[in-house]
Amino acid sequence: MLTTLGFLTSILLLIILLRYVLITGCDTGFGNLLAKRLDNKGMNVIATCLTEKGAKDLSLSSSNRLTTFILNVTNDDEIEQLREFVSQKVGENGLYALVNNAGIIGHNLGSPETILPHKVREVLNVNAVAPAIMSFKFLHLLHMANGRIINMSSLAGRIQNKILLYAMSKFCLSGLSSCLGLILKTHGWNISVHVIEPGMYRTSLLSADDTRKRVFDSYDRASKFTKDTFKTRENYVEKSIHRLKSNTHEVIDAYENAILSIWPKNRYTVGLFEKYVIIPLTYLPTTISDILVAKD
Repeated sequence: MLTTLGFLTSILLLIILLRYVLITGCDTGFGNLLAKRLDNKGMNVIATCLTEKGAKDLSLSSSNRLTTFILNVTNDDEIEQLREFVSQKVGENGLYALVNNAGIIGHNLGSPETILPHKVREVLNVNAVAPAIMSFKFLHLLHMANGRIINMSSLAGRIQNKILLYAMSKFCLSGLSSCLGLILKTHGWNISVHVIEPGMYRTSLLSADDTRKRVFDSYDRASKFTKDTFKTRENYVEKSIHRLKSNTHEVIDAYENAILSIWPKNRYTVGLFEKYVIIPLTYLPTTISDILVAKD
């Protein structure tokens, strides 16, 4: 029995060692934590970072199995260079998982009138357009490995909320994931598509101090109507900022399961509150859920 178990364990470890995972947005936050965890498990990780510093710091804290690549996910030429790099790296093994983790919040809290036009395009390009292009570019390599695409969406992409641009981009990403998964399945591609849906967590993407500063700036751009509505800047800030969670390991656990599980879920809703309070709200009439969400 022990001999059989040891043999199966060896086979499993060998399979893991042969698998390649590509993760975007690994300078800090979830991408950084996921890259380190998979590296510790012996997987071959290709981690893209936006900055030289982010890539250097990650390399220094990881094994030589982990490879970094400087990438701006909105740059088509850099994505093509990455595809060629990954193709040479993985060879006939193919790419087992593409994790579209890179994202920005856009700091579009507060009144919609204060949102700058270039921020609308920026948030959509990073959070929705880039994952689409990345997915399309790597289909062949993923097909070779019977691979999977894992997209970092959000509960903000499942129910109406106050983080306007971020939510808009995540609704778009969730739609991409569902439709792409169906199309790949019906057209014979050996690729599955999965979505991670966390609530609001405290990372470099959304720190409390930085968010507060951005909302203060938003208040300064607001109209007299908005300022009269909220009375004071502090009240405006408190009404705009959501509670942030710190137990980020929950998100990394979901990521790991989506990558390593034999039967991964289509959607990973992260957190008990999110599963048993937020998701049920999506089945209520909008007039009711609007009232409940607005109170948060």
